[in-house]
Amino acid sequence: MVNVFDSLKGLINSGMISKAATMFGESDSKVSSSVSSIISGLLGVLLKNGNTPQIKNILDEAGNLNILSGVEKIFEDDPSLDQQKIGDDFLQHLLGDRAESFTTAVSNNSGISKVATNRLVSMLAPVLTGFLGKKISKDKWSMNHLLNELDKQKDSFAKYIPNELVKSFGLSSVLTSTPGAPREEKKKSSSWLWWLLLVLAILALFFVWRSCGGSETDKDRGLLTAPATTITQGEEATEPAAPATTEKVNTELVLPDGVKIQAYAGGIEDQIIKFLGSDEYKNADENLLKDKWFNFDNIEFLHGSSTELTPESHVQLKNIASILNNYQGTKIKIGGYTDKTGDSKVNQKISQERAETVRSILEKGGISASRLSAEGYGDKFAKYPADAPDSDRIKDRIIALRFLK
Repeated sequence: MVNVFDSLKGLINSGMISKAATMFGESDSKVSSSVSSIISGLLGVLLKNGNTPQIKNILDEAGNLNILSGVEKIFEDDPSLDQQKIGDDFLQHLLGDRAESFTTAVSNNSGISKVATNRLVSMLAPVLTGFLGKKISKDKWSMNHLLNELDKQKDSFAKYIPNELVKSFGLSSVLTSTPGAPREEKKKSSSWLWWLLLVLAILALFFVWRSCGGSETDKDRGLLTAPATTITQGEEATEPAAPATTEKVNTELVLPDGVKIQAYAGGIEDQIIKFLGSDEYKNADENLLKDKWFNFDNIEFLHGSSTELTPESHVQLKNIASILNNYQGTKIKIGGYTDKTGDSKVNQKISQERAETVRSILEKGGISASRLSAEGYGDKFAKYPADAPDSDRIKDRIIALRFLK
């Protein structure tokens, strides 16, 4: 039987390691060590948390797309859209909001920067999904069989997983269990009961709310409407929306073409879908749209970078691209904002680079450049002083979008 860890390591040759090392300004040995830690760490987390329909679907798709056909290009920082999307989706569903903990553990263990580690994780995710996807789709492995094989082979990769990662993800239980112990498929037969209970609970809350005289307002729907500001002659700039306070709960949104996306209830995707379908948008002129910004709520730049996003950030940008593809007549402007810390000229430059980065990713996602524009406003609209607590200043560090006519 093929050894999964050794096979994955074999796909990353010395030339690819050297290219990555040169790209990151790190040594070949540290990059090689990081590759081992990342692959083994992802396998360990997969062994513990990977038995889900979402992961199975991602691996199925990766196998059918033949993701491994261009592995070397990934290490030249030139992944295809398919490779990037599959890798990002895999990381999002496997690591969720623990991606930073994963990166930190690998970075601390190998001695390379978090920025370089993040890039390596993004490079290796499509390699891993492509290899495992082939086992699922081509070799007809079930998820149960795949996880049983990882369980049997865990001694081959467990030693490369950083201790910090083992602790933070609680991997001890799966890495020390009896090899080859049968794994149970997650039961689906009773899932309808949970959905029924959830629907009943929602209905009960709805009737309680109605009985209290509730009514739906823009605030209730989560729409972000920024207060108008005085616009200096020759400038188009307006304030971004106030930061959203909606609790981050994942939900499924259905676009007009039937495509389904996973996003936060009340988040930016939810807000703009409702806005684009409303009379408010249909009747809006440019002056109204200037004051209506929508804040991104799930994108984050790598620490110290104004041009590189964390892997999970690409999920929201893919969602936005899908929405824009459903509303072909729309045009958007992306605005970048910073807090008041540091030099204002530097802040303006950083905010411009970040806005341009988001614009560029959307363009690569299939949105015509003629529909996209970007501007960095720096700290011009920051509300909190430079010495304010970071919990306040973070509210000024925003990437937002608005629609144009």
